[in-house]
Amino acid sequence: MKIRVRLGITAALGLLVAFGSGFPARAQVGGAGPNGFSPDGIVRFLTTGGTLPVRIPQQGTWAEVINVTSRWMVVQNQDGQQFPIASDRVRQFLVRWPSSTDQLTPNSLVEVTGPQDGSNVVIADHIDVYEGDAQGLVTPTVDTLMGNNKNLSSFDFTATTGYAFVYLMSPQEYMAPWKTHLVGHSVGVDPVRVAGFGNNVYFVQPGGDGMSVSRVTLGNNTHARRGDLVYLTVANVGQRGLDVSQLVLYKKMPINLFQP
Repeated sequence: MKIRVRLGITAALGLLVAFGSGFPARAQVGGAGPNGFSPDGIVRFLTTGGTLPVRIPQQGTWAEVINVTSRWMVVQNQDGQQFPIASDRVRQFLVRWPSSTDQLTPNSLVEVTGPQDGSNVVIADHIDVYEGDAQGLVTPTVDTLMGNNKNLSSFDFTATTGYAFVYLMSPQEYMAPWKTHLVGHSVGVDPVRVAGFGNNVYFVQPGGDGMSVSRVTLGNNTHARRGDLVYLTVANVGQRGLDVSQLVLYKKMPINLFQP
């Protein structure tokens, strides 16, 4: 994704109103729904030079941090448009730090999703690691996923002839490989092994392009720096800016090298 940092005069004045003077940036949307989004997905923020149209996908969008304080973060989307986010309007703030398998310990919780490759083998191009209080974000589980990454239900159809089971599933989903979603403690690193329920151990096999590792932690504005990428899921458009249900901050350095 190519993002250019470009703060126009109109946007700059609008952000000055929101940050410098202490007055909120007011959202004005003609024909907006109850969550503040217009039918065409465009939100217009009031600035001293007029209104600033901002296109915000409701399902999530990428942006770049261009300014941050303890109370506010200003991000810019790939169209060069900027909008503010108040720190108290972010419901969940997560940080992804690059890591490696040699950082795993028996206390680490590992989350992995990938195609099954035989008995208790999962092929994965990425795993997430949770330590300390971040482990409250996940729950140990072993799930078999079919079709579009969902658990089997009575509304899916296919035929498992070995056991004479018949399920409803669309043809395109039937062709998709079965996957395993696994959360468990690390019990080995070469290869990566994750504990399942009981005495089961799952082997995690890297994909053809290798396997990346991220450590996921809880975060806040003190972890953000200019130039960091964020992924936003917007819940509402308020008078002070965006209400964000989840903000995921992507760091370029491991957590042990970060200096607040």
